[in-house]
Amino acid sequence: MELFNYRKSYNKDKLNISDIGKNPIDFFVKWFKEAEKSDQIIEPNAMTISTIDENNFPSSRVVLLKQIKDRSIVFFTNYNSKKGKSLEKNKNICASFYWAPLERQVIIRGHAEKTSINESENYFNSRPFESQAAAIISNQSEDIDSYESLLEMYNSFIDQNKNTKLKRPYNWGGIEIFINQIEFWQGRKNRLHNRVLCNFIENNWDYKLLSP
Repeated sequence: MELFNYRKSYNKDKLNISDIGKNPIDFFVKWFKEAEKSDQIIEPNAMTISTIDENNFPSSRVVLLKQIKDRSIVFFTNYNSKKGKSLEKNKNICASFYWAPLERQVIIRGHAEKTSINESENYFNSRPFESQAAAIISNQSEDIDSYESLLEMYNSFIDQNKNTKLKRPYNWGGIEIFINQIEFWQGRKNRLHNRVLCNFIENNWDYKLLSP
């Protein structure tokens, strides 16, 4: 199967290094809000995170961004999942956003740490009851006999606990990515895309233009 004839012309916008301003996280927030406003982007907070497993193989999957801080971003997961176990051994992580309707991509690199217990508790308590239940009954990334058996376990748990205030599992919570590099990519005509790389060095941001 050849895909040689897949072609798209990028001409929605442009990006200059001067557009970034003093803090690239603020610029990321600006782009994120523009993605939020687009009715063509269903989940602007969907990001692909990549981790390294015990065999030094990269593994990528989509998770949902839940918080943007001054120099970090946060998502939540089961700490016993494949990504959770990988991050226990290798804290290096990459997160990328691709907002196709805006012809934009953002790539974030940094190291991952668990959020505080209070932060994990607060977010867990904000989730719908059904989502809390799913987090409790799921042994994420582990083998299951069938989807039907998973649903049976889930429905049984819901019936037994429908009038209960659920507690956050100890192995479920936030992962905070402390950013040391962020790259902004704006699609341009003839594949001459705009790329700005921002590195956090000695408490300051250093900017570079990259060739497409």
